[in-house]
Amino acid sequence: MDSFDVVIAGAGPAGGQAARLLSKKGFKTLLLEKAPSFSSNDFSSGGAPLEILDDFNLPHTLVGAYCNTIKISSSHDTHCWQTDMPLAVVLNFKKLRTFLADETKKQGASVYMGCSYQGHDIQNGHTLVHLKQSRNSVIETVEAKVLMDATGSDRRVLKGRASPKTPSNNVIVGRGIEYLVEVPESVYHTYANALSFYIGAKWMPQGYAWIFPMEAYRLKIGVGRNYPDEQVVPHEKSMGFYLDQLIRECLKIENLSILDKHGKTIVYTRHQRDPYLDQNIIAVGDAVSTVNPFTFEGIRHALKSGEFAARHVQTFLETGQQMNRYPSQIRSYFGIKWVISELLTDKIYREPDDEKMNTMLRAFKYLSLSALKSLVFDYSFKSAIQFYAAYHFLLVRRFFGQIWKRHTPIKTQ
Repeated sequence: MDSFDVVIAGAGPAGGQAARLLSKKGFKTLLLEKAPSFSSNDFSSGGAPLEILDDFNLPHTLVGAYCNTIKISSSHDTHCWQTDMPLAVVLNFKKLRTFLADETKKQGASVYMGCSYQGHDIQNGHTLVHLKQSRNSVIETVEAKVLMDATGSDRRVLKGRASPKTPSNNVIVGRGIEYLVEVPESVYHTYANALSFYIGAKWMPQGYAWIFPMEAYRLKIGVGRNYPDEQVVPHEKSMGFYLDQLIRECLKIENLSILDKHGKTIVYTRHQRDPYLDQNIIAVGDAVSTVNPFTFEGIRHALKSGEFAARHVQTFLETGQQMNRYPSQIRSYFGIKWVISELLTDKIYREPDDEKMNTMLRAFKYLSLSALKSLVFDYSFKSAIQFYAAYHFLLVRRFFGQIWKRHTPIKTQ
């Protein structure tokens, strides 16, 4: 039986980053990926602030596009914030995961593709991890000093409390579909260098739609909905309906070249009340709700959780000190920002009045580019207060404007 210091179930950004760091420290590491290749699980637009490259020592070769513009459209209006210098990147998700796995292998670790976690047992103080190879369905068992749950929203190892069927007051469920498309040069340049978001009843009730640039003449175009099994806001059940509309009205291409289609469901536990630890088992990434509930940005936060977990695993393996401080470090890092994001999620995506959604866009216009970036990427309390203040000011002005109209006599000639 093979024996490892760490077995990591899931080679997403969180698991890959943890494997990369632990193998660099010389620990015998096994990274598992259930898909036969990273091409078959390429869901993520990967929009993130430019700082992600330096923060996690990522090469520029992973960047699909650099963006200097944020554009938000409601059902009836559009506004752009622009700067001369890049402020964000769109990462190539497949290249990112491949890079993390390759870095892990270069440092002497093992990466099993097409191999999934099946379960584990504790026998005589040893953790036995059962794996299944997809090519032949053979079950094998390895021994691990630490087992890491990086299985995302499936939460397969620690059996997290959240699931799509959990009552909505305890979880926020997000479901999305996305196409990678090839477009003519003229269309590409319309959306190059910009993160384009679409809110409101026209584009995607209970969620938002997006168009992000990728490498030459390729775009990622998608729609995502929160609380997908509820009719909080009246909507067509099919998300494909809104995706087709986005293609028709924004790209204006009849015979669109679709290179890839993918979809995903993410389940976020409110206040991050997931199990983090069970003795020598530790969870990272979406398994502990690190995805942001407001923007559903996940890559940057998954990488950070993998980084935190790697430090605690290293200390545990070197000294035997338990990993009990890991949950408090995660909650301290995400903390109030994720609470603010939950409030924004409920406020914006559960709003049935489309005119109020248009008012929200007008409130966003009061924010500078710096403040908007702080809200979208840093979930800043100050920027959130600025947005709320502007929004309620506009609502009050709208209310008194309606009263004025009703009581102003119509002039006659």
